Amino acid sequence: MKHKTRLTYKLTLVILCLLISNGSILGQADMNRFRGSGMPVFHCDVVNVDSPQPEMSRLFIYIKIAFDELQFLREDSLFRAKYEVSVVIADKKNFQVDGKVWEEELTAKSYQQTNSRSQYSLTYEKFDLPPGDYKISIGLTDQETKKTRTAKIKVNVENFKKKKLAVSEITFVRNLQTDSLGVKSFSPEVADYIIDLTNKLYMYFEIYSQSDKDETFDISYEIKNAKGKQVYKNKYKRRKDARRTLEYFPLSNSELSQGPYVMKLNVRQGARKVETEKRFVIRWADMPSTISDIDLAIRQLKYIANKQEWKKLKKASSDEKLDKFKEFWKKRDPSPGTPANEWMDEYYNRIAYSNVNFSGFRDGWKSDMGMIFIIFGPPSDIDRHPFDSESKPYEIWYYYTINRQFLFMDETGFGEYRLLTTSWEDWRSLIRH
Repeated sequence: MKHKTRLTYKLTLVILCLLISNGSILGQADMNRFRGSGMPVFHCDVVNVDSPQPEMSRLFIYIKIAFDELQFLREDSLFRAKYEVSVVIADKKNFQVDGKVWEEELTAKSYQQTNSRSQYSLTYEKFDLPPGDYKISIGLTDQETKKTRTAKIKVNVENFKKKKLAVSEITFVRNLQTDSLGVKSFSPEVADYIIDLTNKLYMYFEIYSQSDKDETFDISYEIKNAKGKQVYKNKYKRRKDARRTLEYFPLSNSELSQGPYVMKLNVRQGARKVETEKRFVIRWADMPSTISDIDLAIRQLKYIANKQEWKKLKKASSDEKLDKFKEFWKKRDPSPGTPANEWMDEYYNRIAYSNVNFSGFRDGWKSDMGMIFIIFGPPSDIDRHPFDSESKPYEIWYYYTINRQFLFMDETGFGEYRLLTTSWEDWRSLIRH
């Protein structure tokens, strides 16, 4: 989260790294596509469980945002920030069937705390819906900057009540409390943004059985890393409590390092068997929240790394990669001595934005438009020609601060705009890093 005094660093970053502002020079109608650039990054998790309501199923929507992503204002001896969350749930025909808007306020005791990436705010809501397919739009607005980022998710809401044996989706939880009746309470986590492995983490799920027999469940699970390698597995038996059994087990932290994983859970009762999967990411607290895979983050440096740096990064062993990566960015930190590296934050925010807005046959960061956007930021102006009768669709991006323009053309008619401007080496020297 950011206090207003950090604007000095932001302005310095703009000058040094060609981080073109989204301000008044982007006021033209054609610039609307870039309104998502530089918005607060948040992480969300949608978990489907059974509902106590007849013929309904329940969705929990969890939202997590680090302090560093919001702007705080000082009030007396404290710093305060506010954000608004809006959730819109639509059916397959895009008709809104549910939704909610709410606001959260948080306080920090020090300026350093407002810049923390390990401290965060977590909020959630629940929605009871008929089983089916839905589209969910989640918007988070920083009430001080009025900047909004939106995430769109497609979900299938299951009908747990009609199955003889069913299992809910997995929820990552902390501070789990139990009593003689079973699970009493817990603090939910967002699976896509796990940064603290010192505080015990549990996998919570619910088993629904229509069987009248007092049978035990055979439960097994395994965890695989991003390369598909199994890093942990376990199995055990659990006696059925009732038609709804609340179950959990601790996550084995010793086998896990930073990166993305998939957990596969299997539950068997007699001849019946059900399974569910959950993707989760263990992240670095001192890095941008958009980074989840160090190998991918290194590959994405190809636009700004020189030949010598690129060679070192590519040759680094698994144990060396993280240190080499941090060393690369330390040399480009515009404000040494502060917790954040604003240039690194901006770079990976642009990559995330490109993946959302320029993806087609390949990831957005690999596209020509994504490459230019990542390196130079939003253009000062755009000249768009999508329907010219004597030409294929094309766009010209103008960058007034470096006196350059880039021509993109959709040569195939499938929306993949290719860069037609002169070669990379002709303008690579414009990059300051």
